[in-house]
Amino acid sequence: MRLLLLLSFFLGTFRADPGLRAAEIIPLWPDKPPQFLENAPAEIREERGSIRNVTVPSLTLFLPPADKRTGMAIIVCAGGGYGALDWKTHVEYAADVFNPKGVAIIGLKYRLRPPHKLDNAGIQALTLIDAKRAVRLVRHRAAEWGINPKQIGIAGYSAGGNLSMNLAANFDAGDPSSTDPIERESSRPDFAVGLATWHWRQKESPFTFKKDTPPVFLVHATNDGIKGGAPIEMPKDIKADLEALGVPVRMEIFDQGAHGVGNLIPQRVKHGFPPAKWPELLLEWLATLKR
Repeated sequence: MRLLLLLSFFLGTFRADPGLRAAEIIPLWPDKPPQFLENAPAEIREERGSIRNVTVPSLTLFLPPADKRTGMAIIVCAGGGYGALDWKTHVEYAADVFNPKGVAIIGLKYRLRPPHKLDNAGIQALTLIDAKRAVRLVRHRAAEWGINPKQIGIAGYSAGGNLSMNLAANFDAGDPSSTDPIERESSRPDFAVGLATWHWRQKESPFTFKKDTPPVFLVHATNDGIKGGAPIEMPKDIKADLEALGVPVRMEIFDQGAHGVGNLIPQRVKHGFPPAKWPELLLEWLATLKR
């Protein structure tokens, strides 16, 4: 597997493993990523759709049909406590819902611990590098993929929500002097979504936002954080901080769903489970911001 991943740096793209939906996969860097972990154990892809031991970050493209594309793209960060990626539930199911609406879903396979031996601040710093590069890369190749470079959002579940909020607070304008044209692009997402946003069960927001933080959409359940998960106080704190800065923010609160409130499981979508309607609520809200 590691040989295949390294070979992909030179080939540019490769296809998903058997058992996962076939889709185009793009390494975030054409060579070893910054802070690459040498001699790490092989990446693990489980039958149920979870991924572990990620050391080579990449993007997986789920593009809508060309005649349906709206130009919007959402980079999705799966959850899993920074130790795994619940890929099928969070990325593939999101594509099932958003692609028919003309929205591209781009799964971000960010680095994890293990195998990286980092404390909480360390894994946040490492994954922020991956998230910044993801936005830059999508923006750089937007025309090729039928994406509007000014409609690129990031969304995350649980720990992925933590990463989304971390990027919303810590983006940059790019490096105009870089020899890498991708690094010249801004890493600011045009909007950010936090679904059951988590920070090691903390109740207060650890994020320091700015006045130019992008619009933020939050989804949370009142019964989250009771038996594990993420207490609702933290996203409420995020909302209050953003409102004080004048940053557009919307929070949808549900009494069902617990820590899986944002999961777009097919049966939930089919039967109209209230929290599974968040994609429509997000798109409606974003449309009001353009007026």
